[in-house]
Amino acid sequence: MSTPPPSTVQPAAHQTLARRIAEQDMPAFGLTLNQLVSAADSDETSGQQVADIILRDPGLTSRVLRAANAAHLGLPGGARVVTVSRAVVVLGLNPIRSLCVSALAVETMAGASRYAHRVEQALGRGLHAAVQVRALALRQQRSREAAERLFVEALLGSIGELALWCFGEDDAERLEQRLVAGEDAEQAEQAVLGTSLRALSTDLLHRWKLDALHADSPEVTLGWRLSRAAQQGWDGAPARALARQVAQLLHQDEAVTLQQLVENAREAAILAQALGVPPHAIPGADAAAAAEALHEPELPEPDLAQQLRALTELACVATSRRELPLLLEACVEGMHRAVGIDRVAFCLLNPRRDRLLARIVLGLDSDALRTALDLPWDPRLEAQLREQPVLRGDGVVWGDVAAATGADAFMLTGFHLEGNLIGVFYADRAPSRRELDAALLEGFRAFTTQAQLVARALPRTASGS
Repeated sequence: MSTPPPSTVQPAAHQTLARRIAEQDMPAFGLTLNQLVSAADSDETSGQQVADIILRDPGLTSRVLRAANAAHLGLPGGARVVTVSRAVVVLGLNPIRSLCVSALAVETMAGASRYAHRVEQALGRGLHAAVQVRALALRQQRSREAAERLFVEALLGSIGELALWCFGEDDAERLEQRLVAGEDAEQAEQAVLGTSLRALSTDLLHRWKLDALHADSPEVTLGWRLSRAAQQGWDGAPARALARQVAQLLHQDEAVTLQQLVENAREAAILAQALGVPPHAIPGADAAAAAEALHEPELPEPDLAQQLRALTELACVATSRRELPLLLEACVEGMHRAVGIDRVAFCLLNPRRDRLLARIVLGLDSDALRTALDLPWDPRLEAQLREQPVLRGDGVVWGDVAAATGADAFMLTGFHLEGNLIGVFYADRAPSRRELDAALLEGFRAFTTQAQLVARALPRTASGS
């Protein structure tokens, strides 16, 4: 029997690939994405519901907060977004959804190893196209909601490419070989998949029941063309031609338009860096300038004014026990950013009360700390915490914790509900080896005490019943 020509075989192959990725490799991504989109689109959704979706994933929470603070989205007086709930309120549901989708994509894909450079490039192009599309829509006087929806549509246009490089296995290998050999990308995609990677994105969104997010809008197509043209430089013929097209669309000078496009690329680089993607992955952006614009001190420093703001927020961030994760996250964030502690964690005791598990971790080397704070719980620590509510870890009892975290000294205090110890706050300056001085100890004490007081006063439900 003769082998069918590739044109009759490959479409079924790419549909099988899309089904496997959607159902086996990335089901959690599709579920969270669907929840975020549905929540932001619903008139009945509260900001708290969106925050709940974000807070289920500590990594996503951290990326969203970093991105929200890097985006300079109109926060007055240089104030920073300290909690997820405040980010939702200050930024609005649609902008926060854009940040969430961006953060979710980066978190899901950034761990790829073998084709990490391809994933990085795809994330960069997707973020660049999304920022260009949003800026174009806003300059056309489109609503903020419409502009943010186009942002999400443009970014998800890269989801097929990202998924292939992360989970495509043999297909990814064949495509890599063709690209390394110098074959045109579109021709290589057709030869390997029988379709384009943009079409694979459509397949995946269809399987996640999100067809409306891949409407192939003209603005999105233009954004993707700008992103690709920028790879050859803004002085290149493709970019110049597109700049003229955008200038005509906006009825403005071509030189002004080109400057706006370059600024959009720089904004995309700032967003990329905040999300954990190197800014040089954004073609046509001044990565050095973008990094400078995003600049935060390498080491967090105490800020008394910010401590006061963050402590005040703790009293307002939660209205019932159901929102307790918001309170705990706000406390951890405040200690890291405002008190100036290198890394901070909230850890829960497991139901058997014999193991400590990190649940919220922020700061320098946070991934390492999250891994380290999965360790046996010593009952002697609980006894010590009853005698002295805030402890500095420098005694024999602390040996297991010190060995796991690599900290010569650290701070620990218990967190109680109805008189029962359910977890602990942990903080150290191990990454910088700076001293845990009296001011930091007082800051740590202030935040954890305030969190405990607020939690004690929270009703079990929003109505207090």
